[in-house]
Amino acid sequence: MRESEAVAQARRELGAELAAYRRAAGYTQTAFAKLTEYSRSTVANVETGRQRVPRDFWERADSISRTGGVLASRHDEVEAMTRRERRAIARSISAARKVGAALNRQADPADRDAVPLSVPGQGTAPASGEPGVPPGEFHDVMRLRSMRLRLKSIDNAHGGGAALPMATWYFENEISPLLDGRGHPISRNLIEVVAEFHCDVGWAAYDSGEQEQAIDHFRSALRFAHAAGSRMLRGRILAAMSHQAIYLGHVRQAIDFAEAARAATRRLATPRAIAMLAAMEACAYAAAGDARRSEHALGDAEAALTSIDHGEPEPDWLDFDEGGYWGHAARACRDLGQLQKAEQYAEKSVGLCLAEHSRTRAQRNAIQATAHLRMKEVDAAAAAGLQVVNDAWNLHSGHVFGEVAQLIAAITPFGAPEAREFVEQGRELLVARAPSVLPDR
Repeated sequence: MRESEAVAQARRELGAELAAYRRAAGYTQTAFAKLTEYSRSTVANVETGRQRVPRDFWERADSISRTGGVLASRHDEVEAMTRRERRAIARSISAARKVGAALNRQADPADRDAVPLSVPGQGTAPASGEPGVPPGEFHDVMRLRSMRLRLKSIDNAHGGGAALPMATWYFENEISPLLDGRGHPISRNLIEVVAEFHCDVGWAAYDSGEQEQAIDHFRSALRFAHAAGSRMLRGRILAAMSHQAIYLGHVRQAIDFAEAARAATRRLATPRAIAMLAAMEACAYAAAGDARRSEHALGDAEAALTSIDHGEPEPDWLDFDEGGYWGHAARACRDLGQLQKAEQYAEKSVGLCLAEHSRTRAQRNAIQATAHLRMKEVDAAAAAGLQVVNDAWNLHSGHVFGEVAQLIAAITPFGAPEAREFVEQGRELLVARAPSVLPDR
């Protein structure tokens, strides 16, 4: 029985996720095939969705890639979809046969008084709900969500270095006890908020320069998001991992994560989610120097942005807006050497930045300063650099301090009088806040 296009697409998306995780783990198809004890051609066919394989293949793939069981569970979802379609087709065939038999009876004058035929609809059975939420768990979820938002606001305003110690303490003293030793199932709502927490702490660790800690939290976030059945959140986490991979110089891995994020959310992402994931994918392509794909992804993001329904309910972590779009576009254009666009887009993004988002504003001004400097506009670069320094005094952000150090190193050789104030103020900042990144004179 031939698969429907929906199942075939789901199988291709699963294959794309496998390819992303394989590459992220550092394996070629040949090396991966040996570890799974399948042939290289089988791995290649599975990654393009052309071949079905038993569940044990996916279990081995999860073990090799250290995904926490994500691939095997996604395989189960695709197989369940296949079974549902087959049952629906069987019901349709059975109903058609009944129709035919009834019509034959009605064609016989002896059956004129037969009861009129009715064909039942093919509605799906109602999904079974979660077990009853234990007393107090509703309040646990609300408390965790409230604290997560507070810590995220600290992260945005003061940087990951300020939020990370508090978030780590909260995990150890508040979240871990909620998950350990419970005598009843944990609700999906609680699992999902823990996934969101892991993702936010991963961002804070990344901004603090604690890259291994960030990776651990992002991986844990993926596992919890999968357990909660939230494909949208999984896409968000994969996009965060792509962003970190760009910073670490793992460009191929960044592209794999970004592509997997969009594949995981296809057919269910809202326009805002599409805009966010496409913009992050554009940055990954730009880091690889692929202008065509980067511009195509930015086009997807811009088109989705104009389709956002502002009345549509969305999770609070999905806060991508027009400023975010221009910020990502500026970053992509800078990395592609499209400097005038980078400067213009960065200026737009700074103007749209929320007042309390000091780190984001500093990073967007840094992009603008870099673009000006590469175009030999030293005075404009210095002016934008001073804006970065002004915001950086309020931050504990390894990324922003690093960008100030890079700007100092890049602008100092020009020896221009207009750059002197920036260099002096930038050095004063780093001596006080981050002496380890201070560039040599």
